Amino acid sequence: MILDVKNLAVSYAKNSKPTIQGVTFELDEHEILAIVGESGSGKTTVIRAILNVLPGGGRVSDGSIVFDGRDLSTLDGEGWRSLRGKDISMIFQDSGAMMNPVHTIGKQFVEYIQTHSDLDKGAAYALAIEKLAMMNLPNPDNIMSSYTFELSGGMRQRVGIAMAITFQPKLLLADEPTSALDVTTQAQIVGELMFITRGTGAAMIIVTHNLGVASYLSDKLIVMSQGRVVEAGATDDVIKNPTHQYTQALLASVPEMGRRRYV
Repeated sequence: MILDVKNLAVSYAKNSKPTIQGVTFELDEHEILAIVGESGSGKTTVIRAILNVLPGGGRVSDGSIVFDGRDLSTLDGEGWRSLRGKDISMIFQDSGAMMNPVHTIGKQFVEYIQTHSDLDKGAAYALAIEKLAMMNLPNPDNIMSSYTFELSGGMRQRVGIAMAITFQPKLLLADEPTSALDVTTQAQIVGELMFITRGTGAAMIIVTHNLGVASYLSDKLIVMSQGRVVEAGATDDVIKNPTHQYTQALLASVPEMGRRRYV
């Protein structure tokens, strides 16, 4: 088991009602877990809690998160710095928005690699080129000399994924990684995420409101509503035999084509 989350609760102010509570799941190597639900249901809060990057003074107020046998609540600042980016990486909804617009992709990518390794600048540059090529980005050298605003949304997202997988992390956290993209690019990114996890053995948690993406990608599915897990299980079981009214409503909201819902 690579990740064990038990009774997780997150609060944003002392003595306030938790934003999420009672979240429990396990994840093995090679497995993909999808967390679905409407906006504000607590999906992103779960993965931000795992990486200890909760905004606005948020904190884990109850429960435990054990990653690869380590209780993450015991880590200090140095422990988190050594973990993030190497053993656990995050792919953001718009990777371009998380990068510095006044520096080239190459400068940021090389700096990222050198922060987490002993590679010199030349070796770091070569590794960055290799990862960009893995993401089917044309002319990686041109990408390295570009700024974020010079790239399309799909290209920026591929750069973000390339950076996230540089050190072959054991766990990938993906926060709505396809929601800002057109349908064709979404399909390409989903295929690349599938290739990465199946090819490297990494486990992944993907947060999405797209049930089609969740159904295609994941082995396990969690449905959240108002900060709680309302249904969880193997993806096929949840999709084909939903027991909770909220899950049934989500599935019913998926548009039909030719009297068939593609989930």
